[in-house]
Amino acid sequence: MLLRLLTDPDGVFAERSAGPSLPGPAVVVLLVAAVGAAGSYPVIRATAAVLPSEVGPFVSIFRVVGAIVGVVVTFLVWGLYAVAFHLVARVAFDGEGTFRDTFAVVGWGFVPAVFGGIASAAVNVVVFSTVRVPTDPTEIQPFFRELRARPEFLLAGVLGIVFLLWSAFLWTFAVRHAESLTLREAALTIAGPVAVALLFRLNGVFGVV
Repeated sequence: MLLRLLTDPDGVFAERSAGPSLPGPAVVVLLVAAVGAAGSYPVIRATAAVLPSEVGPFVSIFRVVGAIVGVVVTFLVWGLYAVAFHLVARVAFDGEGTFRDTFAVVGWGFVPAVFGGIASAAVNVVVFSTVRVPTDPTEIQPFFRELRARPEFLLAGVLGIVFLLWSAFLWTFAVRHAESLTLREAALTIAGPVAVALLFRLNGVFGVV
């Protein structure tokens, strides 16, 4: 399945567009959230190391709450993409698919985000194993600003953009079959929401807007 998503996404979504199941894409999106939570652990651990011991219990609570919020936000993003694609397909191109089917196949388009999360997590592990978060609160913001300019984080950011474009490629075929559109109509359907996400990514990496 994963290999075919890379080599034959049109064929994959042609087969799965009729009554697609939800558990598979839900697992993919859950993996994205889990990898994101794991990737944030080195940052939280490095920050907690310079905090007073009395706040230790609060750090543990923060980890749990952060993981839960991460899962909720990731599934919300899945839903927002599906809503946007479905509405554009319906309004602009008279798409014939159901929201449920579009929602299901859009979830498979998050497969590249799993690899993006792994790359980001690897960078956090490498960087935060060699740096120490300052204890002076006034130095923390400049410290993290400098970290963002490190080559490792720039590389992770660029990879995140590449994986987003890969997701857009998959979503084009997913929406094409779920909404019964031409390839051109499907590409135009996903273009707007992806462009917004791409601007946020570019701003995060290069500060372009």
